[in-house]
Amino acid sequence: MGYGLKKYGKWALVTGASAGLGRHFARYIAAEGVNVALVARRRERLDELASSLEDDHGVRTLVIEQDLSRPESTARVNAEFGERELGLLVLNAGFGYHGAYLEQGEPQMAEMINLNCVSYATLARRFLPSMVERGRGALIMVSSVLGYFPGPWNAVYTATKAFDLALGESIRQELKGTGVELLNLCPGMTDTEFHEVANEQNRKRKVIPERPMDKPEEIVELALKSLGRKGTVYPMQGLPAALITRLLPRGWAARIAGKVMEMDD
Repeated sequence: MGYGLKKYGKWALVTGASAGLGRHFARYIAAEGVNVALVARRRERLDELASSLEDDHGVRTLVIEQDLSRPESTARVNAEFGERELGLLVLNAGFGYHGAYLEQGEPQMAEMINLNCVSYATLARRFLPSMVERGRGALIMVSSVLGYFPGPWNAVYTATKAFDLALGESIRQELKGTGVELLNLCPGMTDTEFHEVANEQNRKRKVIPERPMDKPEEIVELALKSLGRKGTVYPMQGLPAALITRLLPRGWAARIAGKVMEMDD
């Protein structure tokens, strides 16, 4: 299935491209014949992916090794990308930790906020002006269904995803009439290594209850087919969460979420 991504421009830039949704976004975009800039911390993985994309799809790639939790990273990504024509920006990099808020370390919380929020806001600000000037382009902001409601046991991560969702929905209105599309993507439980990282601190404790996970390919396909047609999308798994926030007071939503996410001692 084609998604018509070439209409946005010659290049795409994907953050968090070394694994999970980012890696799948890069593959789907390259399959459309669009060149891809790959941004993440793990150079070896990026080099392997870049080689694969070039061999399989005949596109050009650019590897940008950056830790987006660092304040200077946005400027460095912008400088390394240079004067290339960016048509599609996928802001996907992020991580979270499941666990009690009072057990979270301050450096860990700051790193999460910088990566999940600051990098989103600053990279969008860096690259959107050139898209608006050309009158074409697209931005996919990866939030989460957790961005819809309070998230006990995921307090900081939930707050960062609420930020991303609100930021994307707000910017989308400002982009009306510019020719630049913006899609807020809100995955639920997805089968990626995200959950291994999120649970790393709590291996001796019961963390998120076992439940079916969406395949990352399905989430990427949902995003690409919705781009230019919808403003915010989430898989069917996210429908109950979205309905809870619309039908119940936020205090009730927080209690329900807390029971779902609560861990045993």
